[in-house]
Amino acid sequence: TMFCFLTTDAAVELAFLRSALRKAADISFNMISVDGDTSPSDMVLIMANGLAGNEPISPGSRHADTFQQALDRVCIYLARAIARDGEGATKLIEVTVNGATSAAEARLAARTVVSSPLVKAAVHGADPNWGRIIVAAGRSGAEVVESNIDLYIGDVSVVKGGRPLPFSEQSVVRVLKQSEVPITLHLNLGTASATAWGCDLSEEYVTINSQYMT
Repeated sequence: TMFCFLTTDAAVELAFLRSALRKAADISFNMISVDGDTSPSDMVLIMANGLAGNEPISPGSRHADTFQQALDRVCIYLARAIARDGEGATKLIEVTVNGATSAAEARLAARTVVSSPLVKAAVHGADPNWGRIIVAAGRSGAEVVESNIDLYIGDVSVVKGGRPLPFSEQSVVRVLKQSEVPITLHLNLGTASATAWGCDLSEEYVTINSQYMT
């Protein structure tokens, strides 16, 4: 269950505040996954009291972009913290999808990969099983052409043009043992990108979620 409360002293026009929060939530809280499930209580809200005394921020005003960028940064910071603090988590996984045909396709592929139990388990065990990443992207519903795919785990290139490359397994294992594991998937079909965050799947997750009653 997620409860997120954001506050600001800035004076912000209500319609713009709502719009800014939706945009920020779409690239942050809506792009995280601990286990793929949700709660009916999940929520994020923002309150602006106007005590700063500034001219109210509205669409197109001189501070609108600055406010949106600041809100985006705060929401992404908090979203990453939620993913990092998932039940039994030992690692933060960051999946970036580039070159999708649309933002919606990029988001779909990134969220599917970061939500995959097999990808999460592989990251937990530092298993350089890159095939699980490709399979998750392929079943995501996003447009994927196998022969176009480039895949990086950390800065190690493991797939180019849909074909596996010779790589040092130990180099990938070192990346997978880090507290933050970056995975970058290039679909090479368009210009849209998206990033999603999640955590590894550990034995502790099963213990936590099987030993209490609601």
